[in-house]
Amino acid sequence: MKTDTLLVQGMTCDGCVSSVKRALSAIEGVTEATPSLEQGQVTVVYDPSLTSPDAFRAAIEGAGFEVN
Repeated sequence: MKTDTLLVQGMTCDGCVSSVKRALSAIEGVTEATPSLEQGQVTVVYDPSLTSPDAFRAAIEGAGFEVN
């Protein structure tokens, strides 16, 4: 397992946090997604043989947020 943290812009409420978590949790290989509204980031634990940070960026952007 590997852990990465991505900066996410546009999360303004608990609903946004839920949207980011739901988008990432739907990716095969993601075992844990923990967004932080206060820090403007999400920590993702995943199997690098099944997915990558590029997939996380696409999912987060698809949910309407920006990744830095």
